[in-house]
Parts: sequence; structure tokens; C-alpha cells
Amino acid sequence: MSIDDYLTEEIQRGGIQGPQEEGTGGSGQRMKSLREEEEEEDRETMKKREWDDYVESHAKGSGNMGFNRG
Repeated sequence: MSIDDYLTEEIQRGGIQGPQEEGTGGSGQRMKSLREEEEEEDRETMKKREWDDYVESHAKGSGNMGFNRG
């Protein structure tokens, strides 16, 4: 079964919306593949992890106030 056959069957079963059912009117937007969605989620997760590491390593109030410590 090809990808096109699978997508056609899913649209008929109502599992996904076809391009004509979307608000764009089938303007040729490409559906994200499962792999692209996973990569995007991985990027978001890594960004959140990097922010958590930054917050843990930089104490609150330790920013640009170093010159004002007497």
C-alpha cells in the first residue's frame, strides 16, 4: 500500500481531514510527516532542557547587578 492509498483510505474513514475540508481550501499545503513532527517535538524539548539548565546555573538576582555590590 502506498502512502497515497493510505491517506485516501484515512480521509474516507474520517481519520484525517482532506485538503478540501480544511479552512485553506486545499492551497497545496504539505502535511507534516510523522518524522518531522517528532523532530519538532525533540527541538522543543531540547530548548526547554537548555533553559532549565540555564535557570539552575544562574541564581535569581545574579544578573546585571554585579557593579552595585560595594
